[in-house]
Amino acid sequence: MSFQLSLNTESVTAAYPDEPLFVAPDAALSEVLQLLRAQNTGRVLVCEDGNTSAQGTCENGRLVGIFTERDALRLMAAGEDLQQPVSQVMSRAPISIKADKSVGEAIKKMSEGGYRQLPILATDGTPTGLATVYGIVHYLVDHFPQTIYTLPPDPSSVPSEREGA
Repeated sequence: MSFQLSLNTESVTAAYPDEPLFVAPDAALSEVLQLLRAQNTGRVLVCEDGNTSAQGTCENGRLVGIFTERDALRLMAAGEDLQQPVSQVMSRAPISIKADKSVGEAIKKMSEGGYRQLPILATDGTPTGLATVYGIVHYLVDHFPQTIYTLPPDPSSVPSEREGA
């Protein structure tokens, strides 16, 4: 039996998605920063109208924003008030991907938009995970090792001499 793995058919949920971390829109920035530090992560999803918890659930809720370490650095450099709600400074309506879309589509969205992570949404719109650059690279190495490990740093150039002694 032959199995052909394809970036255009394999679901984005197979590319080692991260578990999302959620906060409510009214959470203070200082609390969000402490949560990011405690969980050793670089982003939280902002979810409303649901049962929002930091344990990775946003039941019956909808994604309204994302707050990343890039946002945190920008705010700290500007000396912003850390007691304001995260909803005032989050990136609203983040680009996301449906769970039934392919790994190839996730790579394309991330590449075109310069995103390091994409929220993954269930068919009802509830966020269920995060497609990350790390997860996708891990997926590619696991499934296409010959291609990844033998690819020269610049695919258009071929070394003129053999490396090594």
